[in-house]
Amino acid sequence: MPAVLRPMTLCTLTLLAGCSIDFDHFLRGPGVDAGTPRDTGAAPTDLGVTPPRDAGVVTVTDTGVVTPPSDTGVVAPTDTGIVAPRLCHAPYLLAVAENLDANTARLLRWSFADDLRCDDLMINIAHPRAIGVTFDTASDLGGPQLIVVNDSAVSVVDATSGAVIRDLSVPGQPRSVFDIVSNGVGTFAVAYSFMGDSPPGSVGNVRVFDHRDNNLREVQAWNRNVQFGLSVRSMTAFPGNQGQYLQLRPADSTGSGYSASIMFPSSSGFHTATTPPIIANRNGAQTISAYRTVDRRGHYALPQSGSGTVPVVYIAGSSPSSASLTDVFQPTVRCAEACPGITRAVAYPDEEFSAAAICEISGTQYTVVRFGGASMGCHLLDTDALGGRWRINDLAVMPR
Repeated sequence: MPAVLRPMTLCTLTLLAGCSIDFDHFLRGPGVDAGTPRDTGAAPTDLGVTPPRDAGVVTVTDTGVVTPPSDTGVVAPTDTGIVAPRLCHAPYLLAVAENLDANTARLLRWSFADDLRCDDLMINIAHPRAIGVTFDTASDLGGPQLIVVNDSAVSVVDATSGAVIRDLSVPGQPRSVFDIVSNGVGTFAVAYSFMGDSPPGSVGNVRVFDHRDNNLREVQAWNRNVQFGLSVRSMTAFPGNQGQYLQLRPADSTGSGYSASIMFPSSSGFHTATTPPIIANRNGAQTISAYRTVDRRGHYALPQSGSGTVPVVYIAGSSPSSASLTDVFQPTVRCAEACPGITRAVAYPDEEFSAAAICEISGTQYTVVRFGGASMGCHLLDTDALGGRWRINDLAVMPR
């Protein structure tokens, strides 16, 4: 039986087929007009980013870490090609040597403290003949300086480098240098040869100098046959009193040879001598050398090298600031060392029975050897390594 469609059902089908329902509007309700939006301002015309300006200031961030400086304060040395001499420990021996063919000279050194040879020092003094040590304060041997003398000048020399500190033009042939305060003036003296002898064999005049206060000046002069006698062979310091000195002169009437006498210098008139001599009648005496060390003890040496005899050195010592001798020795070279003749000698500062002496082997060959002491190690100094013809002229001791 055909179905009967009711009107309500048909309408429903129609809606499903062609009607449109606004469910969104139905759910929101009636629309509300929010009005026209207002202009809140113009958009910026510069839409890019403005780069920051460089103020030139670097901001440092402190991290708490200290960076060490690159400058260590040490300046890299410049290689000049000159080797600085090593320090020579006092007390030490000094020997002045001249090149016979050129205007060059050397100071040869031997350390008594280390018992070895020190580096030589070159000195810019042509043909030096004599060397000595002087002091700013003679009483306590303060501020020692070297004095080197040739035929035209007296020079104060730096003991560590050999550089000439200052010099003074003085003509004459020097024989010896010794420290003295003569009547309250001066610090050292130089004895010069009497040129009327042939060869010069005695002292002709003495000049007293003062080297202190960055100066070098002559303060006194002594002359042959005015202040001292005609036949004075050598002069040196007197360890017992820095205001006096020693003369090596002809023996007294009771003996032969030469005697060493303590002399009292005078500001005017003849110098007076103590009697008897401190060292009497040494045959074949060549020179005399004496000095004191900081303990105020005296060290004396008198080389004897008579014709046809074995060279010996008369060595003597004294107690502090004494005018008399205590220890006396007369040794020869105890090594197999050639020494036909002695020209100069100085006593060791630390051994009472030893001396160092210049041995003349030939006219151009000289050595410095030890007299007395042990029977080995007697050879101290020579000029063999220098090349050419050299002569060692004089000795001195730098005291401790």
